[in-house]
Amino acid sequence: MKPEELELLKRYFPEASVAMVGEIFEQRRFRLHFKRPRASKLGDFRPPRTKNGLCAITINLDLNPYQMLVTYVHEVAHYDVYQQYGSRMVQPHGIEWQNRFASLLKPFMTEAVFPKDILEALQKHLQHIKASSTADQNLQRVMRRYDKHPDNIVTVESLPAGARFLLKNGLVFQKGEKQRTRYRCYCESNGRWYFVSALAEVKEL
Repeated sequence: MKPEELELLKRYFPEASVAMVGEIFEQRRFRLHFKRPRASKLGDFRPPRTKNGLCAITINLDLNPYQMLVTYVHEVAHYDVYQQYGSRMVQPHGIEWQNRFASLLKPFMTEAVFPKDILEALQKHLQHIKASSTADQNLQRVMRRYDKHPDNIVTVESLPAGARFLLKNGLVFQKGEKQRTRYRCYCESNGRWYFVSALAEVKEL
């Protein structure tokens, strides 16, 4: 990679991972874009829009370096599955993707790259891989310790019962009872009930 490209990667990824991140990029042909934060996803993979076009991977700019790396590997796994199977009927996060994700992540699974607590959470995550790292609440809790301002984050699970809160989509809720990994909450904005993730970031009212 060009020196300026490596310097860019150093801004976003753990330093010990940069060489491998760059090698993965050099071995493949895709566009890599860092995007402004999106509430619905951390990153995504897009097939070519034209016959001779390139695939594209996008990642949110606001992720901490460790979340950035896991998201990058997640999307590269989608790229590899697409290259192998094309548009055939393969589940987006089926066994093909799971195996490729685990294989790509394995070289990064060292304490030189990840802090010990994230490494342990990732090892458990790989035993039961979910469609998104954010769906693994244990992993997400550990990851958030390394955000820029972890103490300023308010989540649904941190609020008292009956508390009112505002989601990023502008809807106002009242916190209800917990059911597994989500809370059943009443939406004051439209009078409906919703299940909201325990780790959803909110503003308490």
